[in-house]
Amino acid sequence: MTNVNNKEVSLCILTVTAGIANAYLWRGVIGAGSFEGAVFYSLPVVALFSFAILFALSSAFIRNRLTRSITAVLALASGYLLIPYSPAVPYAAGLTALGGWYAAESIANEEAASNSFSVRKIFRGGMPIFFTGVALVLSVMYLDGLVGKPFDTLIPRQLFDAIIPVVSGALEGQLPGFRSEATVDEYLRQRTAEQFGGIGRFLEFLPRVRNQLIRQERESLGRQLGLELTGQERLGDLLYQLVNVQINRLLAPYAQYVPFIAAAGFFVAVKTLTLPVYWFTLILVWGVVRLLVAANVLVEKTETVQVKRIEL
Repeated sequence: MTNVNNKEVSLCILTVTAGIANAYLWRGVIGAGSFEGAVFYSLPVVALFSFAILFALSSAFIRNRLTRSITAVLALASGYLLIPYSPAVPYAAGLTALGGWYAAESIANEEAASNSFSVRKIFRGGMPIFFTGVALVLSVMYLDGLVGKPFDTLIPRQLFDAIIPVVSGALEGQLPGFRSEATVDEYLRQRTAEQFGGIGRFLEFLPRVRNQLIRQERESLGRQLGLELTGQERLGDLLYQLVNVQINRLLAPYAQYVPFIAAAGFFVAVKTLTLPVYWFTLILVWGVVRLLVAANVLVEKTETVQVKRIEL
């Protein structure tokens, strides 16, 4: 077995630390229920890239197999230490640890078999598995945030707000004059005015009469929706609330399965997003390796390989 040098020990510690830091930062993002802060230059994204680079380097350059395997397993699976225990956690942790070990061994085997350092060849088998492990950890964190909570957490408000402009045409067809930023009273005032021939004719009524008409319309709408309305609610907020009420009503019989379905969807979404991250990571790994070679942290050697062949 190959002896472990100080550089390999340092790389091992850095990789495991990066894995824990990455899990901690993304735990905060997922726990907050908002991904607005996870932009390209944000700390969680930087942590993810740093973790991916260190995992790639440790898998390729730690020669001691036991040290390499322990590094990969701890770095990926340590994120589960931040998740409260549930029946799903041990299975997911075991699967992630197995994926980390396999990814590291795949990278090490490719590196050993390569005649030259080719980033694409060496990391093409292991890094996609690494990102699958990361997606699984984040999905279990997401699942933990859903268990025991109402179903409205399944639709992030940011996603709902992004959909509204797309379906605004259909909404205006059903609710003429619909604007998500308008209040209930503003919408009802416009609708009531149209019933009396327009806003000009409506303004001819005494203020007391106008207010009474709007109050009657608001009370009628509240009875239809089963809600207490003050008139100051924004239509976008009201629609979001109604959608969540319908989700609760439809999914109530399947309540025990809903968090797992949502977590599976989250996993697929994260895994899809890691595809461009994977290619960008390869570029970063190539650059980091060149820098480490220039700094003499990595040593570039030329070896002569003897090949034995059998010929006729």
